[in-house]
Amino acid sequence: IWCADHFGIGYERNVAPCGLWVNTEQDSDTDFVLRIEQGDFPFQTTVADMPGRRMGDEHRPDPSGASRLLPYEPGRGSMEGPDWIAAAIRHKRAIRYSDASSLNLLVYANFAPNGLNYKAIARKAAEPAAAFASAWVVTDNEICSVGPAASCGHLHALLRIYHPDEWPSL
Repeated sequence: IWCADHFGIGYERNVAPCGLWVNTEQDSDTDFVLRIEQGDFPFQTTVADMPGRRMGDEHRPDPSGASRLLPYEPGRGSMEGPDWIAAAIRHKRAIRYSDASSLNLLVYANFAPNGLNYKAIARKAAEPAAAFASAWVVTDNEICSVGPAASCGHLHALLRIYHPDEWPSL
């Protein structure tokens, strides 16, 4: 739900007014639907992460009971992130959804995206993204689309979702 909400805020601020409907049932390939003037667009969500990392690992103790700490590597996401995003899209493409050409894909970049470069993402991810109606990427505070322009819009740059003075408080 967080990814859909984050995407919706970024989409509305940078592309067009929209509404979202989140599918809370796991009865279809659709995680959420983007509703805009042009119609309704079904989305599937996936996560791009560092190889070997699983979401929430740092919150679980290791076998000895110690906290799992991830090394701080501030430049790793900007250097390798485009490959991780492309790999997440390739993984979804390999599932061979029955109607992938009408399914839109949202990739959540679950890594430190400091200095992530849109052109690098587009270069790495355009080919696997072409299997879907559209492919979008959200980070902790940026949004973009990859691949060709789609009927649900496009955003061929990494743009902010929140401005610094609007960042949600925890």
